[in-house]
Amino acid sequence: MFRISKVVSIFSIFVAITLLGGSCYKPTDCNGVINCVDLSTGDPVAGATVKLFVTNGDGFYLCDGSQTKETILTADASGSVKFCLKYAATPSVLVTAGAKTGTGVIATAPGKDVVSVTIKVK
Repeated sequence: MFRISKVVSIFSIFVAITLLGGSCYKPTDCNGVINCVDLSTGDPVAGATVKLFVTNGDGFYLCDGSQTKETILTADASGSVKFCLKYAATPSVLVTAGAKTGTGVIATAPGKDVVSVTIKVK
């Protein structure tokens, strides 16, 4: 009888630790959206080139696990770019569309809803 209760106790502790450990999981992915808008017309800028970059430090991690100091994306038909960073970061943003440019920053945060910023090009 003593052995069975000891096995049950050890099993119960193992299950409790497993369940409690899983409940402490916090997501780290940081999702962002950059909306590119023409300053003079207010229209979305489809096809704009969007560069996320940092000038100091080790850079930032994309959700695929790769580390970089910059990444270049292209705005979709609605003038938006969606991206995912593995950890919180505050990269600078440079948007170019022909001769027009716009700059800004975006601060992402883990476990939050999608962070968005609008960059106006002129």
